[in-house]
Amino acid sequence: MPRRGTRRAEALRRAQEAKARRDIERAEREAFIEAALADYYQATAETERIRDTARRRADTLIAAGEQTAAESVAAARDAVRRLRDLLGGNAEVAQLCGITPAMVRTILATAPEPPGVAAPPGAPEEGSYPNGPESPGRA
Repeated sequence: MPRRGTRRAEALRRAQEAKARRDIERAEREAFIEAALADYYQATAETERIRDTARRRADTLIAAGEQTAAESVAAARDAVRRLRDLLGGNAEVAQLCGITPAMVRTILATAPEPPGVAAPPGAPEEGSYPNGPESPGRA
């Protein structure tokens, strides 16, 4: 018959083995967590880099488009000015162009004045429409 001290020593040995297995499993789980977390941080950093690159490219394309469209915007303003001179009123120009009379006024206020005539105070900058860079026919 085993003595009480021997049974206690056997119980302690078995408890320590069980705890050691549990510690190993816990360490493996923590290593998996660490690897998954590192993958997450790496993937999100790559995502941000890709998006930043795309934004820079898009900004460059938009700037080039705005520069290219500037001549067309000026031509549209000149056409609206000529129409108003020919028709005598903003309402008629608006109806023919499919825009509002307020848009005609805005376009005319932003149009470069003939030499020697100053732009009205508070007129928007040249090259801008109130609804963005689109042509005056889109409202």
